[in-house]
Amino acid sequence: MPYYSRFSENPMQSKQDYQQLVLDLFEPMVPFLKTQGSHPDFDEGGAIFDMSASGLEGVARPLWGIIPLVKGGGSFDYWSLYHNAIAQGTDPEDPNYWGPAQGINQRSVEMAAFGLLLAVLPEHGWEPLSVEVQDNLANWLANIQNCPMPQNNWLFFTVLVQAGLRKVGRADLVDIDIEAKYLNKLKNFYLGDGWYGDGEVENIDHYGGFAIHFYSLLYATVLDHTDSELKQLFLERAEAYCEPFSYWFAETGECLAQGRSLTYRFATSGFWGAAAVANLTSMPMGEIKGLWARQIRQWKDKPIFTADGLMARGYDYPNLNVCEGYNSPTSPYWAFKAFFPLLLEDSHEFWQCEEVPQNLTKTIYPMPAARSIAQRINGHSIVHFAGTIEPQFQVDKYNKFAYSTCFGADIGALQYSNMLSFGDNILAFSFDEGANWQTRLFNHEVDITNNDLTVEWSTGTIRVTTQIEVLENGESIRHHDFELDKPAWIVETGFAVSNWYQERKTLQDMSGVNATIELQGTNGVSLIASEDSYQKDARQCCRIHSNLVSPRTHVPYLLTKLKAGTHRISSKFWVSPINNTIRLRD
Repeated sequence: MPYYSRFSENPMQSKQDYQQLVLDLFEPMVPFLKTQGSHPDFDEGGAIFDMSASGLEGVARPLWGIIPLVKGGGSFDYWSLYHNAIAQGTDPEDPNYWGPAQGINQRSVEMAAFGLLLAVLPEHGWEPLSVEVQDNLANWLANIQNCPMPQNNWLFFTVLVQAGLRKVGRADLVDIDIEAKYLNKLKNFYLGDGWYGDGEVENIDHYGGFAIHFYSLLYATVLDHTDSELKQLFLERAEAYCEPFSYWFAETGECLAQGRSLTYRFATSGFWGAAAVANLTSMPMGEIKGLWARQIRQWKDKPIFTADGLMARGYDYPNLNVCEGYNSPTSPYWAFKAFFPLLLEDSHEFWQCEEVPQNLTKTIYPMPAARSIAQRINGHSIVHFAGTIEPQFQVDKYNKFAYSTCFGADIGALQYSNMLSFGDNILAFSFDEGANWQTRLFNHEVDITNNDLTVEWSTGTIRVTTQIEVLENGESIRHHDFELDKPAWIVETGFAVSNWYQERKTLQDMSGVNATIELQGTNGVSLIASEDSYQKDARQCCRIHSNLVSPRTHVPYLLTKLKAGTHRISSKFWVSPINNTIRLRD
């Protein structure tokens, strides 16, 4: 399998280890930058945007780690490759020109890294360039202000570019009205209790941590600005985010496998790195360091690289099925956002203190602002979820009743549903005896009272009210109330268990009124049991290359067939994760 020894054999303990890690992760890209300049192409497919933008990603994204590496005293021997790529990519007359950002454009995303480069390391990213190249770079970056932007974390890209232009004496190109407008919008995405929604649609996902909070902490720590009030606001909100967000991480480092862009992998530790740079105090520095380091370290024995040491698309293993359309071959290098603490001096508390385990005081932790309830079991988290379902991306990353740090999530849950094969943690309806199925697409009303989550949702044709009782010791009960105007088949699924190299065990399999099915895989045990008086069939299905953490899983589920009328169906769920068992090699 494609393991990269420089990654898997790095101790990942000291600052020097992580400095070397950045260099070792960058090294496989060097031949592409040497021969292809501003357009590195791994010959690994494409994305929804053009290959010029993919090449730009390959140049820009490693900068998120290179900048703090060098700012913090580390060495980097390939600045000449960057100077060449910038000269080519920003020159409209050069055949390797990246092209202008026009409309909503991936180029706007990647410009942010160059803005940070100018803001933090002008001695490497600006001063060595010729006057002509400086002008080309400045004008190319400034064009971001003329482009429409998605009303979400993207607004920060313009702010970062403007900070870079100011730093190198090109404030004449900065539109201060746009800056004020965007910062005002960004701060109003706040939902409360530390949580941001990613934009006006209020998506709850990792963009809260590795995007909005991350950029806001950059604003508060390394960018030159005069808005001390906004800086303080960003810091206070980040302080509030520390405790609830820590419930998205297992004690062994795995993070909640939920939401889009998971192919960025250890970018999910980016918030903790930025929290260290900002010297947040709501959590001990040792605990922040532990959350940061364990998240990166837990990838060491997973096959996330190509044979050449390039980062592959996927999550726990290479898999295009779980990627978004905007994930190009170079996209995974946003993982370099994890390395922000490298800009801290060697003597900083972050590098001197010992890692401390998580100090989670509650086994059940309601998060009303995030429309979810976290539940701890065996050092892992289950998050019962009713956040906004994002229709532009893979709905499976938002529409499940629960996500976890252990069992992964199945993408394309209704693919092969005509064969009675389903993904995890859904309720699905068929009105044509199993030929076509539909599941949750829209959440309408959400209420969290104590340890109960109630959500009114619809598939588009049928409306359902679901109440989730979150209990101790990995148990929960889901009640679903709905009215059928015609007969339907209904499937409810539990958590997936991994059986990549070892076959799962069926511990219970009983159909009827008390239908129960319980499976054991290498990642733990998953049970679903009927809690109502309906006849149900207990079943299981094998899912291939659809789960984020394992290419081969089994999903337990219950199937019932109901007549027209008003119904309430109820099921109990129980999971018992096993730590450190999804290991792909000896």
